[in-house]
Amino acid sequence: MPAQASASASQAAGLKTLLPLIGAVVIWGGNWPVMKLGLAHVSPLWFAALRFGSAALISIVVLGALRRLRLPSRQEWPLVISVGLLQMAAFTALALWALQYVAPGRASVVAYATAIWVIPLSALVLGERPSRLQWLATAFSYAGIAVILAPALADWQWHTVTGLTMLLGASLAWAASIIHLRAHRAVRLGAEMIPWECAVATVPLVLLALCRDGAPDPAAMAGIWPVIFYTGPLATALTFIVVLNVTQSLPPAATSIAMLGVPLLGLVLSAAAWHERISADLSIGLALIGLGVVTTALAPRLGRLAAR
Repeated sequence: MPAQASASASQAAGLKTLLPLIGAVVIWGGNWPVMKLGLAHVSPLWFAALRFGSAALISIVVLGALRRLRLPSRQEWPLVISVGLLQMAAFTALALWALQYVAPGRASVVAYATAIWVIPLSALVLGERPSRLQWLATAFSYAGIAVILAPALADWQWHTVTGLTMLLGASLAWAASIIHLRAHRAVRLGAEMIPWECAVATVPLVLLALCRDGAPDPAAMAGIWPVIFYTGPLATALTFIVVLNVTQSLPPAATSIAMLGVPLLGLVLSAAAWHERISADLSIGLALIGLGVVTTALAPRLGRLAAR
């Protein structure tokens, strides 16, 4: 009986840990069709600035209430700037711009294909020696992207090609941030850094928006406050705080595989909200990219098993 009680308690604790991660995946998956809605009222740069500006404010309030608010240390600042400029500002601005030309479901699949960059950059920049399984995972991801890009390239649909190129640039910006973090593994960024990362992202986005689009239209911004609340405070600040806390207690493989749900849900929800067609090339591409993510996540474990 004690053993059964211990097993039940362990399963309950595991489920309790996974539920916040599942909630985050659902929120992030829904963020793609919601962002598409916001772009009908405001420019991509102003939308991105509003997203991270509101996220910075709400995360300061939340972390302050939890008494966890603090300034980054000297070692943390370079990584905070990297995450803010690359993973947040560059990724989001490029992704939002691409949504003007690419359906949100397809955009979510391409933007999350960071595996096409991470392993080659790890070898080139960090001098790592990826295993055969990791190279196989990269090959799966490249094949998935090729299947998704092929129809647009075959017909040379200029706007679609432009949008897909921006999404690949967005995934490269995120991958560069990952490489920078991996190069400084001794410094671990926690949820306390989210306000400053969002603030770092907001400043250049506001400046770029002012230079390119001019002053924002207050009426348009006031009219989309539910969209801004979803993408900023909910899908950025609160969700990142939850995910950073949860993933520290989960194996990296579990987190990587769980994140596959983001483009999958983005695709399904976009089909429902925007009547996006889930074509054969998109389904096959997503499956190949997913196979790449799963192979990457399980490569260390499979390598240890093969070495026995």
